[in-house]
Amino acid sequence: MIKRHARWFILLPVLAGAVLLAMQALEDCFPFSADALSEYQSSTVLTDCHGRQLRVRLGAGDVDCRPVEHDAVSDWAGKALIAAEDKRFMSHGGVDPAAIFRAVCQNLFYGRRISGASTLSTQVIRLSEPRPRNLQTKVIEAVKSMQMEKALAKEDILEQHMNRAPFGSNLTGVESASRLYFGKSARDLSLVEAALLMGLPQSPSRLRPDRHPDAARKRMQYVLGRMERCGYITEEERKDAERQPVAVRMGRRPFDAPHFSDYVLRKTGRKGIVSTSLDSGLQSAAEQIVASHSEQLSGRGVYGAAVVVLEVKSGAVRAMIGSPDYFDREHAGAVNGSLASRSPGSALKPFIYAMALEQGMITPGMKIDDSPMHFRDGTPVNFDGKYLGPVPVRDALVLSLNIPALKVTEQLGQIRVVDTLRELGMATLNRSAGDYGLGIALGSGEVRLLDLVNAYACLARQGIYRPFRLTEDEHASDADQRIFSPETAYMIADMLGGSERNMDIFGHMADVELPRFAWKTGTSSGFRDAWTIAWNPEYVVGVWLGNPDGSGSPALVGAESAAPVAGDIFRAIYPQSCQAWYEKPAGIREKLLSDGTRDLFVPGISQPVEIAEKSQPLKIISPVDGSVFRIQTDSPVRQEIELKAVGVKEGEVLHWFANGMHIGTSDTKTALHWPLKAGSWTISCSGASGRAAKAEIGVDSARFVGGVSIEIGRSLGDGGAAVGAVCEIF
Repeated sequence: MIKRHARWFILLPVLAGAVLLAMQALEDCFPFSADALSEYQSSTVLTDCHGRQLRVRLGAGDVDCRPVEHDAVSDWAGKALIAAEDKRFMSHGGVDPAAIFRAVCQNLFYGRRISGASTLSTQVIRLSEPRPRNLQTKVIEAVKSMQMEKALAKEDILEQHMNRAPFGSNLTGVESASRLYFGKSARDLSLVEAALLMGLPQSPSRLRPDRHPDAARKRMQYVLGRMERCGYITEEERKDAERQPVAVRMGRRPFDAPHFSDYVLRKTGRKGIVSTSLDSGLQSAAEQIVASHSEQLSGRGVYGAAVVVLEVKSGAVRAMIGSPDYFDREHAGAVNGSLASRSPGSALKPFIYAMALEQGMITPGMKIDDSPMHFRDGTPVNFDGKYLGPVPVRDALVLSLNIPALKVTEQLGQIRVVDTLRELGMATLNRSAGDYGLGIALGSGEVRLLDLVNAYACLARQGIYRPFRLTEDEHASDADQRIFSPETAYMIADMLGGSERNMDIFGHMADVELPRFAWKTGTSSGFRDAWTIAWNPEYVVGVWLGNPDGSGSPALVGAESAAPVAGDIFRAIYPQSCQAWYEKPAGIREKLLSDGTRDLFVPGISQPVEIAEKSQPLKIISPVDGSVFRIQTDSPVRQEIELKAVGVKEGEVLHWFANGMHIGTSDTKTALHWPLKAGSWTISCSGASGRAAKAEIGVDSARFVGGVSIEIGRSLGDGGAAVGAVCEIF
């Protein structure tokens, strides 16, 4: 019996050598292709632009596999894997003759299978190309593993194994196992955690640490002992690791930025790690602001809200909120409001005025007539039902007067207007221009918030349109298209921006406390949609408020409800304020008009035109009649408004009164500012000729809590630009 075994011990080395020679001859029969290792049955892992995981969509067979590169895994994991499975991995060429010899001897001696001779390399072949378990399969795996060793570096083979090995449940790969068992990236695994995980692939079900902690810990101790014998750790390190508790808690898969993640998964259809454009920090800040405002608005019958924040330079969507609560079934919370087609109200007016500026039809200071227009099917009116007569284009846009916008649209032509809006990415305007009529300026077409924000990014980008992007590896600069000149884009921002405009949202606080941005609101017919789009050279912030079922609410006025949300998001982006603004393009010139105001124009394109007005009536334009102002009770800054009137003759002195009390004088060169005080006020003025005008206003107090305006008392308007004069579309 002993002599027979001795013969085997003599013959085995010879047989092993012959097997290796035969394997070399089999390479032609079973060629290795690295392409087989380029694909994983992987999950789709969405990360934000900084690498933070947002969402995991399981792969084929509901497998959670999150492949990572070898340098994204803790060094302890690689050492633990080699020690546990293949201690000569770094020196053999795919098969381990010593392991084969040992396995054959043990199996023959005991008459049954005691150990195997597989290497990490043969395991990679087995995991990537499953075959029936028999002798022929073992030969094929050995042949292919030797070829793989010639084609790939050891680190790459180790990476393949750690991404393909099973770790219990539906977990494949060290990254998904680390995330679910320890709630951390594989890059951050400690020695103890790495030893525990790298012991699991031997028997993933039997060793699952969440179900069989004792078995998993015993296997971990075995791996630590192997690491000590391999020289990877010292005896002291092993003992210290064995004493450490291992906290295994089955974590949850991430489900952040749900509306954005849904949209990216639907749009890309990609597998593996997808680095999206989202900025989690900005997303979180926007979510908190929306939640705070929505809590107040829900009491007024408004349950829907959507926000898009877009980075101007790159076109990247940095934040997207589709509703206040994704899981609110009663109010269709899972529906992404930023992708819903809704009436934009007055939010398209800046583009219409931009088209007219581009054609040289108007200049910001040119007077445009705000008087009734009569059509066969009705007479359009402004939001407050009033008409201001000849007004500068700048005021017509800021006050969102409907009649001037209709007149400009009529002069441009409906086809040109609709075609340009489509060039700006508003693909939902898919009917003929005639179907929309002149009402396109007032919201007769429907747009998506995401598309509207991206269209405003064209203005913010000084007239260049660029498709928005959802992932970090998208580069669409070849799709750039100049829609407007830098001069036109600047004039629109200049008309809709500045400290006075910003104070309309926040109250009359010091300029240094506010980030500078331009903004435009919109309110759809029936108070069903409230919009605000705000921008500066770096970001565009878009806000939509409404109800998914289309029901209206008196609270849905863009300047009253949506503008504060946009303003607070801008404050979150720039907590220390920001003066990033546009430099005036060299092609713009200024001209002093006879009324003391300045107009902008582009030589060769436009020219300031003044309308001679005969005995224009005296009229107060600041504050506007019916205004309601907010003052910030916790601000140390002097909060005041400038008193303005039109129809003032050159050199005429105006005397101003507040509730009959004389408060000062002004003329065409010297302005008068009045400190805000809570209460109801009649602001009046009169000149030496006996002409007089008055405006009724209200002033309420508000305070800030966590950067969000909390209204005190009755419902307020939109601050400095009075509610009564905010002429949104109807």
